[in-house]
Amino acid sequence: MLKSGTTRLTTDLRRHDSLKVVGDTEEIAVRTVHLAKVYPSGQAEITVFRDLNLEVKSGESVAVIGESGAGKSTLLHLLGGLDRPSEGAIYFGERRIEELDDGELSEFRNREIGFVWQSHSLLPEFTALENVMMPLLIRGTAHQKAARTAMDRLVQVGLERRATHRAGELSGGEQQRVSLARALVASPKVLLADEPTGSLDYRTGEGIVSLLEQLQRQLELTSILVTHNLAFARRCDRVLILDKGQLHPMDDRVPPPQT
Repeated sequence: MLKSGTTRLTTDLRRHDSLKVVGDTEEIAVRTVHLAKVYPSGQAEITVFRDLNLEVKSGESVAVIGESGAGKSTLLHLLGGLDRPSEGAIYFGERRIEELDDGELSEFRNREIGFVWQSHSLLPEFTALENVMMPLLIRGTAHQKAARTAMDRLVQVGLERRATHRAGELSGGEQQRVSLARALVASPKVLLADEPTGSLDYRTGEGIVSLLEQLQRQLELTSILVTHNLAFARRCDRVLILDKGQLHPMDDRVPPPQT
């Protein structure tokens, strides 16, 4: 744990715990408080970021952009409970997830978060339908119910006719659609996407982004997207730049493109 900022962190956490949603006030779905990630490197340390604060409202789509190595994927891994911070707190609603043990965190990820990566990570020996069913089967859902729910998600991404095809028989864009269906099959509240169009050509990537927008509205998702594609990022409700360990609103740092 980092030694600095402990008193401030404790004060801010108490302030967060006292927050209430009143009337039409928008609920905060994801929140970080003085988040830090530091890696040991021999006798020194590598600080990815420190004192990083983020609030994402329920139903909001936020894009995070920045140079390679800025820590975008690291941030997404922390938000998704795939890694633990060196300091600070991560809240999903009122639940502080970095305090969960490994078993609790695994269950939380399965039930509350959907992940989409640049690499679709589908199991090649299984069909599209079977790949989408996996999170539900891991949860213990009965096979027949899992199959029905998975098919519903494949219908939503336009791949019901490819349900019985193995992953290797699908195009890159189709594989990413299956990955998206798998991410959403367990009805998560939050979708985390790390360069979901990075391995696709622009036209195919455009289709994936349009599908993400459609499902965001339809399923009332809160989503956080990491991307290098500024055009895709601008289609989110808000764009943040991760630079020198801090998040900045894009309009404060980058002029709008010339038309």
